[in-house]
Amino acid sequence: MPEFEGKIKCIYIDPPYNTGEEKWRYNDNVNDPKIKKWLKQVVGKEGEDLSRHDKWLCMMYPRLKLLHRLLAVDGVIFISIDDIELSNLLSICDEIFGISQKIGVLAWEKKKKGSHLDKCITNVKEYVLVYCKKKNQFSGLIGHINNESETYPCINPGNALSERTILKGTVSNHRESNISMKAGEIISSGNMSLKLITDLEIQNNVLIKNVVIESEWRYSQTELERLSENGSLYFTRDLYLRQTVTEPRYKRLKDFLPRADNESAIELQNEIIKLYDDEAPREQIDNAKEKLNSHYEYSFIDFDMDNLHSTGWGSNEDGDEECRTIFNKKDFDFPKPSKLIAKLLASYRNKDAIILDSFAGSGTTAHAALKLNRKDGGNRKFILFEMMDYAETTTAERVRRVMSGYGEGDKAVNGLDGSFDFYTVGESLFLEDGNLNEAVGAEAIRNYVTYTEGISEQYQTMPDSPVSKYALGSSDTALWIFYYERERVTTLDMDFLASLKIKKLPQRPETYLIYADKCALDKVFLAKHGITFKRIPRDITKF
Repeated sequence: MPEFEGKIKCIYIDPPYNTGEEKWRYNDNVNDPKIKKWLKQVVGKEGEDLSRHDKWLCMMYPRLKLLHRLLAVDGVIFISIDDIELSNLLSICDEIFGISQKIGVLAWEKKKKGSHLDKCITNVKEYVLVYCKKKNQFSGLIGHINNESETYPCINPGNALSERTILKGTVSNHRESNISMKAGEIISSGNMSLKLITDLEIQNNVLIKNVVIESEWRYSQTELERLSENGSLYFTRDLYLRQTVTEPRYKRLKDFLPRADNESAIELQNEIIKLYDDEAPREQIDNAKEKLNSHYEYSFIDFDMDNLHSTGWGSNEDGDEECRTIFNKKDFDFPKPSKLIAKLLASYRNKDAIILDSFAGSGTTAHAALKLNRKDGGNRKFILFEMMDYAETTTAERVRRVMSGYGEGDKAVNGLDGSFDFYTVGESLFLEDGNLNEAVGAEAIRNYVTYTEGISEQYQTMPDSPVSKYALGSSDTALWIFYYERERVTTLDMDFLASLKIKKLPQRPETYLIYADKCALDKVFLAKHGITFKRIPRDITKF
């Protein structure tokens, strides 16, 4: 903020679940000194008296407010959570994003077996809350892109009866190439029926004249005419009407994210059983077993971009195994599998999205973004935030290894390439009273003012400018000046204006925007010469 405000297309966060486990290094109980300091500064003294859930909400609320500002109007945010704070998180997300912008709550099967400590119920799921910024500009989440040819019925039992005219030239796949039927006859099968209003004449598998049919139509007259003219409408073997669809169909993401694709695995297992029952050759059985093994391996390391519903969404065990392979040890508790996050990001279907994760943890979101770029040739960029001391040794280190390659022997994984910058957040530019924090230095302050004034790179001026060392930039019509000295009060007066070497510019500016501590010129003079004065926000009483 403000550089990326409204520009983040996709946000994934996995905040602390507030389970109260002190040993969890991810500050799960919100008792870390950094969090406590933050609560005192932002929430105030009353924050220290709040209950555990209140503190968690106080930690989440302002962060979600900022994330809402960063999210693009057509963007989406995914938030992982479990049962403990699900209802609370839904409430504040409904308030911040708007209940009408809620896309849904996805259920993720995080593991096969529950903990042996579970006394009442075996918990094997978590949730992913999904909200958008503006639903009328959000294109939805796509789980399956079907590129194979399919046929759809043109009749929908239960719709109101109406008449449609089927144009001559419509082809027929009926068993007989030549068919004649009189008006009034009914073609019926099961719960579908068509009543001929006019005679039906098909010769050489082609309708030779228009026919009017009464039925429970799925499509309008205009749509049926379009389908007939482009050759996708046809009579079936039973004289019903269907259309052939060849263009890609975009099917929405389902709200259940299974750990593994058990249905496909069961089909493969049944195939092997049948081979044994049929006493098939050993080689054929071995090939089927290899296919099953490949299915499980594929489910863990890869997935089909066109069908996110296949091969499962990964598990906690997968996330642990990934981290062990990357770091050669268990280096992080409860990491999400990169497959889960990669599929969520992939469902957004934007290859150039800027992706943000403000609870970066072990860096899984960056791993997922890089994996997607390798799979589809995308140019996704990521921004990660992590406030804990492992930001360099775990979060950034994982991204480095994913880019360069990791693992040994048969577990070696090739690098995904890419690069990133690592920053440590410094002091704030502003103090709590709203004045500049001059400890950050003049260069940082100049850069901030240059950005907030919207001075594009082509107009920016360095401190060694021949016009003035205080110049921020100049265009054909404007000059920006930041008259700042840390150790003294600056005043916009006639002497300062005289010090500006305006003749060094290609042409005289029409307007001047000048920052200073004080202004000794009256409003009439400023207006007459196109000068806008802005006071530098700092406490000058100390001078």
